[in-house]
Amino acid sequence: MKKRILLLVISCLSAANIGSAVEETVLIGSSGSLPWQEGGGTIAATAILDESTVNQTNTPGGVIDFESIDFPGWIFPQRVDTTDNILIGLTSKERGGSISSPIPSAQVSFKNDYKKLIDADGQTALEVRATSSASSAGALGLILEFDLNALFAVNRIRFFPRNAAPELPAPDFPFQNDFIKGYEIFINDGRPESYLNNRPIWTTIALEGQNEEAVVDLSIPTQFVRQIRFKSLTTADFEIAEFQVFAEGFVPQATYLSNVFDFGEPALLGHLRWLQETIGDSVLSDVQIRTRTGMDPEPVEFTRVGIQSIGLTEVSRTVGGVSNLEEIRVKVPWKRPQDVEDDELRTLVETELEDDLLSGEEALLAWTQLPLELRAQLEISQAEYGKLKEKGPIRDDLTNWSPWSPPYSAAGIVEAQALGTPGSGTPILSPSPRRYFQFMVGFASRGFDAASGLGALAFDLSTPALADTLIGEVFPRHADVGAATVFTYAVLAKIGQTTAGFDQLEIETPLEVESIGMVEVHGPNGEIESADFSARSLDDLPVEAGSGFAVLAVSDHGLLLQLPPVNENDALVKVEFATAVLRFGTVFSARAFNTEVGAVGQNILAGNAADLGRGTLVDPDLARIGAPVSTNLTVEVAISDDLLTNVRAEPAVFTPNGDQINDRTAIHYDITNIASPVLVEIELFDLAGRSIKSLQMEKQTSGRFAIAWEGTDDEGQLVTPGHYIYTVTLNADTGTDRRLGAVGVVY
Repeated sequence: MKKRILLLVISCLSAANIGSAVEETVLIGSSGSLPWQEGGGTIAATAILDESTVNQTNTPGGVIDFESIDFPGWIFPQRVDTTDNILIGLTSKERGGSISSPIPSAQVSFKNDYKKLIDADGQTALEVRATSSASSAGALGLILEFDLNALFAVNRIRFFPRNAAPELPAPDFPFQNDFIKGYEIFINDGRPESYLNNRPIWTTIALEGQNEEAVVDLSIPTQFVRQIRFKSLTTADFEIAEFQVFAEGFVPQATYLSNVFDFGEPALLGHLRWLQETIGDSVLSDVQIRTRTGMDPEPVEFTRVGIQSIGLTEVSRTVGGVSNLEEIRVKVPWKRPQDVEDDELRTLVETELEDDLLSGEEALLAWTQLPLELRAQLEISQAEYGKLKEKGPIRDDLTNWSPWSPPYSAAGIVEAQALGTPGSGTPILSPSPRRYFQFMVGFASRGFDAASGLGALAFDLSTPALADTLIGEVFPRHADVGAATVFTYAVLAKIGQTTAGFDQLEIETPLEVESIGMVEVHGPNGEIESADFSARSLDDLPVEAGSGFAVLAVSDHGLLLQLPPVNENDALVKVEFATAVLRFGTVFSARAFNTEVGAVGQNILAGNAADLGRGTLVDPDLARIGAPVSTNLTVEVAISDDLLTNVRAEPAVFTPNGDQINDRTAIHYDITNIASPVLVEIELFDLAGRSIKSLQMEKQTSGRFAIAWEGTDDEGQLVTPGHYIYTVTLNADTGTDRRLGAVGVVY
C-alpha cells in the first residue's frame, strides 16, 4: 500500500476478502505536520484565474496571511499595512495581477516597461517622450489599467517621476519636473454588476487638468477596489517612476485552495472539521469551506473550439433589420485528431467525437461515456492548450470531478482536542469512494477591521471502498402528510474485486420508525436470507433475529441494521419499515458500513435498485436496474395549507398528584412543509381565557414534536382541577396557523 500523506491516526484491520484496511485522519494547519503553505496534498493546485489563464498556486490573488501575529500557524485574509504599496509584486505568480493598456499601440510600446512602475526602484521609470521609441503611442489619451486580482480597501493613490519623492532620490536622473500635467483616475470594484459586455464600468475618483504637483498624493474615502485605470490628459512628455496604491484593514475576499490529495485508490470520506476564530465583529466576517472529489488528478479542463454547433447567435443586422446569424461552436476538452499520435485513438476521435453529423451536445455526451483511461489519453494538456489557435475556455472538469460542494455549516467547527477524533465535525458532502480530493476555503470580510481565520482542518478517510457503487431506492415515493406509511428500502450492491462489502445499513428517516418488517438479503443467484421483525418490539435494543440480522438502533431520524455480510456483486438488500413524512421532497439517505473496515461509511446513491412494486402499488421505474435516478430516494407529499397537523393532548386527562402514575400530559403536533425555522408557541388558558402557562416559544422546522405539561402554572404552582385550553401557533412567512384543544386535570 502506498505511503500516506499524513498518518495522524492509523488503524489497520484485517478483512477476509481484502487483506487489510486503513482508516486515517488527515490534518493540515497549525496542529499538524502539514503546514498551510505546502498545500497538504501531493499534486499542485491549479487555480483558474480567468477563462484563459491558470496558475499553480494555493492562494489565488495572493492575499492570504500565513504569519498572523496573534494566531501563529493560522491562515487569515491579508491585513494590509497602510504604509505598504500593494502594487509591489502585483504581477508575480502568487498575486496573478496585471498591468495593461486597452490601446493597442500603447500596449506594444510600453508592455516591457510596466514593471518599472512597481519595482520600488527610484532609478527606473516608464517614460512617455516624443524622442522615445514609444512616441507613436502618444501621451494624450494614454491609458494604463491595473488589475489587483483581489479586492482591497484602498484609501490612497500616489505617483511621481524620478528624483521627486524624498524616499527614492535619484540625483543621476533629475527628471522631477517631468511629472504629468493632466490626468484622470478611475476605479472598479470587480463585482459582476459593475461590468457591462465583459468590460468594467469605471467610476472617476480624480480629475486634474492642470496638475502642478511633482508627487501626486491622493487620499480617497476608503472603498473596495479591484481595478484602477489611469488616463493621461496632456500632450506634454512625462514619466512615472513609481505608481503606488495604499489600503487598510483586511481584504474583503481571499481564497485558499489546497493541493489535490491522492489516496492511491478510491477511498471513503468521513467527516470534516476545523478550528476557526474571529477578529473584530463576528457578524462582519465568515469562512466558507467547500470540497470536491475526482477520478483523475487534474480538476481543471482545457478546451478548444470544436467542429459541431450548439446553436446560433446574432452577430449583426442589415439595414432592413434582417439578422446575420453565426453558429456557436461547441467547446470540447479532447485533442484534435491530428494531435493524436496513436492510430486507433485518432480513429476513435474522428468517428466517435468529431463526426459532423453529431450535435455539440451529442459529442460532449459521447465524451463522458468513454472509459476514464481513454479520456485521460485524449485530454488537452496545459502545454497543448498554449499552442492552440482556437482556444476554448479553461473550466472546472465536471466529467471526472464532482462540482464544488455547498459551503459546510458551522457544525464543522470544533475545539482543538477534537481535531484528531474521527467522526467529529460534519459529514463530507462530496461523493465517495473517490481517489482524489481537494478543498477550498473562502474568506469574506464586510468590515475593514473584521476577519475570520482557520487554524487547522482535518478529514477522515478509509480504504478500501465497500463497493464500486451502492444504488438505493425507496418505495412508494408518494405518501399522505403525517400518515404512517410502509416503505420498502432497497440497496443494490456493485461489489468490485478490491472492495470490502458491508454488514451494516443506516437509513435516515424524517421521523422515528413505528415498526420494522421483513429484512432480506438477496444473493446474485436467487438465494435469500431474511429476518422478520414485524412482531418484535423496538423498545429494548438491540433486537436480534439470528443469521446475522439485528436492529441495532432506532432514533428520531433513522435506524441502524446489522446484516449478514453483503460481499457479492449484484446482491440486493430490502428493508421494510413504517414511518411518516411531513415535508415535500423528503430524502431517505442511507450509508453502508463494514465493521471490519472501520467507522467511515459509504453513501447510497439514488437509482433503480429493483422492482419494488407490491399488491396494487406499481413501481414506476423506467430506467434499467442499476441506473442512477436522482429522485429515487425522495418521497413527495401533497403540499397543504395546513402547516400544523395531528395536534392533540395525550393523555387527554391526567392527574398531577405526584404518585408517578399519569402525572403529566404532552401536547403532540406535526409541522409540515417547513424547511426554514419558524416560531412555534404553545400556551395554556383557563376556560375564562386567562393565560395559565407558556409552554414553549422557539423556532422549529418540519418534524414531530411532543411538549410535556406537568399541571403547573407560570409560577410553578399546581393548577386547580378542571378543563384547560391549549393553543399551538405557528408563525410562518406565508401566514399564521393555529390549532387548539382541551385537556383535563383531575386529582
